[in-house]
Amino acid sequence: MIMKLYTRLLIILTILTTTVCLAKTSATPSAAEVLRKAVATMKNTPSVEASFSVSMGGRASSGEILISGDKFTLTTPELSTWFDGKTQWAYSPSAKEVNVSEPTPEELQQINPFAILSTMQNQFTPRRLKSDAGYDKIELIPKGKSEYAKIVAVFNSTTHLPKEIIITSTDRSVTTIKITGIKKGGKTTGKLFQFNLARFPGVEIVDLR
Repeated sequence: MIMKLYTRLLIILTILTTTVCLAKTSATPSAAEVLRKAVATMKNTPSVEASFSVSMGGRASSGEILISGDKFTLTTPELSTWFDGKTQWAYSPSAKEVNVSEPTPEELQQINPFAILSTMQNQFTPRRLKSDAGYDKIELIPKGKSEYAKIVAVFNSTTHLPKEIIITSTDRSVTTIKITGIKKGGKTTGKLFQFNLARFPGVEIVDLR
């Protein structure tokens, strides 16, 4: 259940970075322009750190994520994940176990926020919704068959960073992701995105490669 919540978070971050078409800037930016600015902000920033809460089906959790290009780390009380661009480590504190894998291109489309810029570009139609002052609310509707009925994302109008994401699946389940804190960061080192065995003595390593 928890893994599904975090996988959905990464999928939605992917969608938000792949549904943009160019649009002319206006006093009230179009949905496409709002998304273009959000994507440009994330792509042109060496790293982005965010804390979040996520709820689905009456269950909730929270965590932190660091994204740098095609690399990321995800930390929650239930699970920690590192991905360095090739290898992924998923650590379960309760099981004291680390699963090591090398995701396929298809799997990367679910876990890498920037992996499918070309493949999903035309699969969602964005439109503006009424929003509070200082924020832009965008609804994304899939053009074809999808597991999502719709996705609603709220962005800060000044920073162009996300504040809230609500996903409604075709089975009517709703996942709500609230960004409780987000900031742009500087350059990162590759070691941040790799599992450090010295920090977790005694854990079992399960190599799935």
